[in-house]
Amino acid sequence: MRLWSVVGETGAIATAGPRAKVRGEAGDLFAVGPAGTVVITSGVRTAEDLTVTGPFARLVEGRLTGGDALPVYVFARLPDGCLTLGTARVTELARRRGVLQRAGLRLYTPLPPHLLDLARPDGPPAGTDWLDLLPGDPIGALRGFLADWYSDVPPATPDPADGLPGPLRAFHEAAAGRPEVSGGALRVLPGPPDTGPGRTLVFGTASDGTFDLLMEPGLEDPPVYYHGLSDQPLRERERLSAYLLMSSLTRAAMDRGGGMAFVDRAQARRIVAPLRRVPLRPMRWPCARSRLYAGPEMVALVGEDDADWLEVYVGVRHREALRRLRKLGLDWASLED
Repeated sequence: MRLWSVVGETGAIATAGPRAKVRGEAGDLFAVGPAGTVVITSGVRTAEDLTVTGPFARLVEGRLTGGDALPVYVFARLPDGCLTLGTARVTELARRRGVLQRAGLRLYTPLPPHLLDLARPDGPPAGTDWLDLLPGDPIGALRGFLADWYSDVPPATPDPADGLPGPLRAFHEAAAGRPEVSGGALRVLPGPPDTGPGRTLVFGTASDGTFDLLMEPGLEDPPVYYHGLSDQPLRERERLSAYLLMSSLTRAAMDRGGGMAFVDRAQARRIVAPLRRVPLRPMRWPCARSRLYAGPEMVALVGEDDADWLEVYVGVRHREALRRLRKLGLDWASLED
């Protein structure tokens, strides 16, 4: 397989070897054969990381979870073919009720910037009109933000969501077909919530398993609690409707290609200078007071834990937005090339 060449779908499938068995549809496509496993996906997130989503055929799940020595070949789906990305290893397996929902892969050879732009098209510029709906209409703002920020990811018809509170139902409708919306550091579980401690319901979780997201049943816009951050469930400042928007912004800041830094207050002001403050109360995670800022191509989270140093995460849609961050002269803990 020639690295970073463009081939047809048939040529990509042939990499798995003769008589390879093909599974999947227009989204993520898999071929399982004697030479290895082929993954054709639109889920490229960074120069190294990509996400593929289920449902997975048993044959595919066996290859991704079995740990055999056969390689995993990855291709990015393009309008005119498949871009060869090389081989990858499985880094994350997300299950729900024992069923594999999502797999994270990491490329052995990171993509150079110009090929990352090709493999992860940014789509048209995102707007900020949704900010004008806050604080009065957080669900309208959620729909507007997701439609703008993930305009490069085609939506899908949502599964029936009977019995869910209105905000969670609206979230699943807007997130349908867009696994990036509900995955990452802060996940919203697909389908009906699980049973939680007491009378609560579990509707989300941290990717590292440190806490679950709980809500009270029977309310249209219930309070939200973190279970695992402290001895007792910790109540979030905003209710579910606003929290779902804020958690979506948090994923955009932490999981979309960008950067992270520990800065003082003056440096934080320079980072968020061109952005608008999201007019909602601070989240309690990842820091005790986590404020959100948004602009046409950037979302930033500024976290404070009663210390002089602030924790800042920045996510961008277009790589050009990183130029201003580089010019700030900060000591970034990470900043995408």
